[in-house]
Amino acid sequence: MKISSYSPIGIFDSGIGGLLIAKEIKTHMPNECIIYFGDTKNMPYGDKSKEFIRNHSIKIASFLYKKKCKAIVIACNSITSNALDLIQKEFYKKILIFNVIDPIVKNKIFLSSKKIGIIATPATIRSNFYQKKIKKYFPHLEIIQISTALLAVIIENGFEKKKINSIIEYYLNHFQSIDTLLLACTHYLFLKNKIDNFYHGKVRLINIPKIVVQEIKNKLLENNLLCLHPKWNNPTVFYTTSNSISPFFNEQVRILFGEKILFKKYFFNLF
Repeated sequence: MKISSYSPIGIFDSGIGGLLIAKEIKTHMPNECIIYFGDTKNMPYGDKSKEFIRNHSIKIASFLYKKKCKAIVIACNSITSNALDLIQKEFYKKILIFNVIDPIVKNKIFLSSKKIGIIATPATIRSNFYQKKIKKYFPHLEIIQISTALLAVIIENGFEKKKINSIIEYYLNHFQSIDTLLLACTHYLFLKNKIDNFYHGKVRLINIPKIVVQEIKNKLLENNLLCLHPKWNNPTVFYTTSNSISPFFNEQVRILFGEKILFKKYFFNLF
């Protein structure tokens, strides 16, 4: 399959979470074409089995590969922690594969941390992926992980301020004297300001989109695949799997991208 700098970047997530990664790509690589895939029918992935996550994620990655993407970004922690090895093996030396965990766990920002908290989906916590990866690079760190099962669904459907604040408080009160917090689900990035307010700025929240997208940009440059010139009439395309797009998903797409966008419905049984 022939790819070039003009080929699109494929991004996929169980739903809305990866939109913030896509937005960061558009901000720092404005000439790139993006194909976004949200498996909204089956979200959240955080409560699914490892087998389910692997089966569905390889289908989505294959779909994006057939769309002639030059790179695929796994913008989901549950997928990365449970299916990264499978996706990497399938597309080894075919296209670039990125994820939202590896650029974070090796980042030097942890050198100044002593005790970090991680909030993530049940699937990510069960995998113990973060624990193993972070300890590999920073064995000095004390790590506390909490499964926050309710958050992804609430965020996907648009959160009520009073309800979400009480849920955030309930979860974060489990942490004792942490200096850094890792939002280990891209859905949770929509709550970054609320979580920062909870801690009054005294706990460092890692800027995940910035770190991840910087690595993507660097790798595209290294491989002469960064798009340096805009392509005419090149709308961002969004694929979803549910019968209808949630109002919050639709609203966030328009807020974040503010451009011509194209929604398409995709059925797995047509794959």
